[in-house]
Amino acid sequence: MRIRIPTVRPRWAYVFLAINVIVFIAMELTGGSTNAANLVRFGANFAPLVASGEYWRLFTANFLHIGILHLGVNSYALYLLGSEVEALFGHRRFITLYLLSGISGAVLSFMLTQGLSAGASTSLFGAFGALAVYFYKHREMLGSFGQQRLISLGMTLAINVIIGLSPGSSIDNFGHLGGFIGGAILGWFLCPVYKLVNPFERLYSSAMPGPQPELSNGEIMDTNSLSKQSLNVALFMAGLIALTLLAQMAQRG
Repeated sequence: MRIRIPTVRPRWAYVFLAINVIVFIAMELTGGSTNAANLVRFGANFAPLVASGEYWRLFTANFLHIGILHLGVNSYALYLLGSEVEALFGHRRFITLYLLSGISGAVLSFMLTQGLSAGASTSLFGAFGALAVYFYKHREMLGSFGQQRLISLGMTLAINVIIGLSPGSSIDNFGHLGGFIGGAILGWFLCPVYKLVNPFERLYSSAMPGPQPELSNGEIMDTNSLSKQSLNVALFMAGLIALTLLAQMAQRG
């Protein structure tokens, strides 16, 4: 049976891409994107400064890039992966996934490294994690396409891990790992939950009380939403705060 998955037109993936480019240009005009002092000034993730109380770096570092190649690779990945996640999960859930998985990667990097790190790859590995969960959960419904997509994601992830672990690599592997774990956890709760509905039920759903599904298309509806998972998202955020404070105490001790 052919089914039409409800999707939205990607928008925020392109907004984040534009922000990355604008910030990169600003860095190039004010000292260069490969200049360590300039990276710190713009908000790169640097454990000693985060430990001193500059927690905002765990957020801003995800919008900085070190050199044009770094920006180009991440921009291409954001264009492909980000737009796919947003199309499937919806705008609000995508924004939540992208930002929080980026922070989760920055937190793990802060906990386990002392170097300077930046880049959207923490959020992009979060997108990897969310997509892996999506295709795993819907593997039966999507059939061979879902299985092939899951294998493709696994192979791409394995290649990235090999590159990250290769001698001389300057890749923040802990940041990638934290982003992937964060994206997988959030993806598990925020993953679309599809339900077959009567077209007439959908027609009159706007007059029915209670929260409405976030995405609707054809006779398949996504009955999950960010509001339904607000408690789980809040718990995830609380966990990030707790890990950050523990890492700060460990580094100060």
